Amino acid sequence: MLHKLSIKQKLLKGGGWAFSGKVVGVLAGLAVNALLVRLLTQEEMGAYFLTFSLVSFAAIVAQLGLTQTIVRLVAESMGSGRTGRTRQSVIVVLRITAVSVLIVACFLVFGVGQGIAERFFSSLIMSQAMGLAAVWTAIVTFQQLMAEIYRGFHDIRLATIFGGLSTSVFSMLLFIVLWLVQGHADIAQIIFLTLVAGAGSILISSAILWDKLNTLVPASSEDETFSFLDVLFASWPIWITHVTVFVLIQADLWIMGLFRSSEEVAIYGASSRLVALVTMPLLIINAVVPPLIAEMYAQNKIRELENILRAVSTLAVLPSLIALAVFIFFGDSILGFLFGSFYKTGGIIIIILSVGQLANIWAGSSGVVLIFTGYQFEMMLITILSGVLMIAMGWWLVGDYGAVGVASAACGGMFLQNILMLLTAKWKAGIWTHVNPRLINDMSLFSRYKNNK
Repeated sequence: MLHKLSIKQKLLKGGGWAFSGKVVGVLAGLAVNALLVRLLTQEEMGAYFLTFSLVSFAAIVAQLGLTQTIVRLVAESMGSGRTGRTRQSVIVVLRITAVSVLIVACFLVFGVGQGIAERFFSSLIMSQAMGLAAVWTAIVTFQQLMAEIYRGFHDIRLATIFGGLSTSVFSMLLFIVLWLVQGHADIAQIIFLTLVAGAGSILISSAILWDKLNTLVPASSEDETFSFLDVLFASWPIWITHVTVFVLIQADLWIMGLFRSSEEVAIYGASSRLVALVTMPLLIINAVVPPLIAEMYAQNKIRELENILRAVSTLAVLPSLIALAVFIFFGDSILGFLFGSFYKTGGIIIIILSVGQLANIWAGSSGVVLIFTGYQFEMMLITILSGVLMIAMGWWLVGDYGAVGVASAACGGMFLQNILMLLTAKWKAGIWTHVNPRLINDMSLFSRYKNNK
């Protein structure tokens, strides 16, 4: 049984799936973007990046912070053997999300989405795609929620497959067919095929989750029950944090969309997508450790947890340094090879953004620790402060320095956020998460600690 596995076994098994999924996902994502620049014009490509960013933001809003809350609820309930409470928490969260995503989709369709596209980004192409964007928002919302439910069950395999990997692969295959048959497309066709891929992934994951929930004993009168308001009260700081983090991540692209041409937005968007290769090791770690943090912190295994988090953070920084070195010397050539010579000017943008992400890697899973140890409010304040300063700096620099200025502001915002998260995680939870090279030679520590359940 999974709960009888050692910490080392859980990390290796989950990490193997997360690593494989992230590698395939990043490669599929690069292939999708390479196909898109051949199917769409440069103006349409800029509109696509902005539409995708808006959809991602709308999905974050619709999730209400429940993606992280459900991981904690499921992990704690399963860890204590209260399977009835696990079943109840999943059902409550799914119902809340269904109502929330309907409201957000209506806002996109009935005026708000078109207003953003036309007034802020001056993009008629983006405005005409708002109906499809609303459906896309619903698919992304439930796709991410289902993945986090599986993560709470320690099922990193299904969380990886249905957390975007299957959609990326299906989309890539559909785009290849479209490219071979037509050779070109418009943004509506691209979004429609993406919806087909996402809907197929959700249908399969929903069927598997239904079977899993049916194996759990329904909640009894002895189980602690909670209402919709209890769940929302626990999740609202996480929601504000996620919205602010997303703004911190996407604000650079939005500022570019506000003040620069669609062609410049396309270059910036393509460059920022490549930076995912630098962050992939940390994404793998953060795909595995959330349920472990929730369980071990509840069991007061603070020192053991700190050693584990610092060790895996140290391992993650090594491949990130390699990726950074490749981008410094060959970033423009990689952009030209994948997307065409028009995009080669984004090489300097890749370097700047990669340096910012390196700070993210060095700090480790400090933000995840704050969320899963009950310090969501502190995490919220940090991200709001970092986001406001980053946006102000980007707004100030974009006029004179363009994409380089915006990328520099984003880099500075990431540095500030990660320093504050790291220090706060130690202050509040008593846990350091940053890299420690001395722990590389002591990876046997994973096998010392068992979950005594």
